Amino acid sequence: MMTVTPWPDEMWAACLHGPGDLRVERQPTPRITHNDDVLIRIRACGVCPSDVRPYVRSTKRKGQLPQDLIPGHEWVGEVVATGPDVTKFTPGDRVAVNWRVVCGVCTYCGQGRHNYCEHPDHTRVRGGFCEYGVAPANNVKRIPDSISFAEAAFVEPLACCLNGTRELNIRLGEDVVVVGAGSIGLLHLQLARAQGARVIVSELLAERREKAQALGAHEVIGGNDVDPVAAVRELTGGRGADAVIVAIGHPDAISQGIQMAGTLGRVNLFAGTYPPTEIPLDPNLIHYQNIVITGTHDFVPREFDLALKLIEHRIIKVAPLISHTFPLAEIRRAFDVVVERSGLKVVVEI
Repeated sequence: MMTVTPWPDEMWAACLHGPGDLRVERQPTPRITHNDDVLIRIRACGVCPSDVRPYVRSTKRKGQLPQDLIPGHEWVGEVVATGPDVTKFTPGDRVAVNWRVVCGVCTYCGQGRHNYCEHPDHTRVRGGFCEYGVAPANNVKRIPDSISFAEAAFVEPLACCLNGTRELNIRLGEDVVVVGAGSIGLLHLQLARAQGARVIVSELLAERREKAQALGAHEVIGGNDVDPVAAVRELTGGRGADAVIVAIGHPDAISQGIQMAGTLGRVNLFAGTYPPTEIPLDPNLIHYQNIVITGTHDFVPREFDLALKLIEHRIIKVAPLISHTFPLAEIRRAFDVVVERSGLKVVVEI
């Protein structure tokens, strides 16, 4: 039998109608349409730079659907109702939602690379800047009472960072540089420390450098009068870093990150660049120093589960990264803070 708690026919939702045109308006409340559906009252949703890009400028998205008008994928909340096949959740359960619904049988899913699923289902999970959302039960994870909804909203971005860390294979005692101390860079800092690395953070903004130091960076470099590449070389005895994570989607940061890597170094270009760009690259630098440059995108299911565990046990501290919270009615202000880089992590509480 379907488990049901009453919910309204309509809800408030933030709908993006075009660049700069983000409106909070009435929308039909989603309904349970699959036997394994879980209907969730959304309580918080983090603002990701990918949410903001179509708000700032027009972007073409492959396979865009009407549901995509509601942005937001870092959402958490409370179970309101479940489909007849759902047995592990009941109304009132606090949950986080993995927005990636994958086929599980394609070439990439078979390799454990679910983030590159060839047949993802974009219709099952809607955007989170609204009052209610639906997700398949297999994509829903219970969150403990010990963490707030705002903290739980970090599960998705932390899972993405775990994917990047896995690709770099950071080892005990290595010199790791994180370029950029926004919320993503600060997550990477903590992950690298948790793996026993000596972590150097490069950041232009003084307030972000202070936050990196408070969260355990061994050295922090930056400022307009500092050559970050030379500084990294000096801190590593002239060798350069064993691993570099570029957490800013800017060509200068990418070029610096590659130059910071030492012989046999690995570089992860974690952040995408928008609009697309190009950088000059000396292939001899890659060839003679045997540098590996890789990129990572999104996460796989086990990283979503691990991210929740790391937050629950305070192995990774996310509360200090929240600089702003806004109600849904003020979502334009929330997006503008991200655009202006005037804070760290912005969370919309719904």
